[in-house]
Amino acid sequence: MEEEIISLYLSGYGSTTIVKLLSLTKRKVLKVLNANNLIPKKPSNHYDNFEFDGKHWKSKYTCNSCSEDIEIKASKPYYLARNLKKKNICKKCSLDLQVGEGNPFYNKKHTDETINKISSSKTGIVTSDHMSTDKYRKIVSDLAKERWGSGKMEKTRLKLSQIMKDKHIKGEIKSINRSKAEFEIIDCLERNNIQCEPNYHIDSKIYDIYIPKYNLLVEYNGDYWHCNPKKYSEDYFHSKKNKTAKEIWEYDKNKLDLANQRGYNYLIIWESDYKLNPNIINVYLDKYETRKN
Repeated sequence: MEEEIISLYLSGYGSTTIVKLLSLTKRKVLKVLNANNLIPKKPSNHYDNFEFDGKHWKSKYTCNSCSEDIEIKASKPYYLARNLKKKNICKKCSLDLQVGEGNPFYNKKHTDETINKISSSKTGIVTSDHMSTDKYRKIVSDLAKERWGSGKMEKTRLKLSQIMKDKHIKGEIKSINRSKAEFEIIDCLERNNIQCEPNYHIDSKIYDIYIPKYNLLVEYNGDYWHCNPKKYSEDYFHSKKNKTAKEIWEYDKNKLDLANQRGYNYLIIWESDYKLNPNIINVYLDKYETRKN
């Protein structure tokens, strides 16, 4: 058996192929090849030319076509070593070589025989549109909820959250979802020649209105959406936000704390108070004006 393994290997067969041909274990085949010094040993400095940037292992190879040095990355050094073995031409040169006659499918067409074969293989097969039915939509929805609820998607959630925060900070996402009352408050300020900036950004947080004259941030809180403490207990569960009232209050408090840390004045106008007095913003601003004087 040992002689067969050696003979097949020297004939050009790989160890995996020999395993299949002789119905042996991979371990036994490799043991024979190693004992006869047929498998070359990797040098001890195999990874010495690799660099680690804290996240990826990096190295370079030279393109055989354009002679450019191309950087290649991998999460593990042995992945990088494996990938480097396959690299001899860069992506750009590879694509350039596939244009026209270099394309392996250039000027090739299916014969009548292959067309009939493809057609007959599809006969009787109906492509299912599962997601058009409530049953399968619910199955997919339940699976997604389970994954998110189990914590398996926590890394993904944090990553998506950070991406959205960065977009807000850069101004790439601009929130214009204002309530009727917010429009009325903004209109009231403008009619009184008080400059204001709607949807004001501080880091990743967006505040309803900013009034530079008083360095004042104004938040209009709907009683239902922000769970007005006068109407809701802390253990009330907000089904739309999937949070308890206490969790919503903690989020709003964090916004308040951020504003205070950055030196802003802060004002909350509750929906119920606004309905009792639509000019309530003027009442508050009169107090700020008095303080200034």
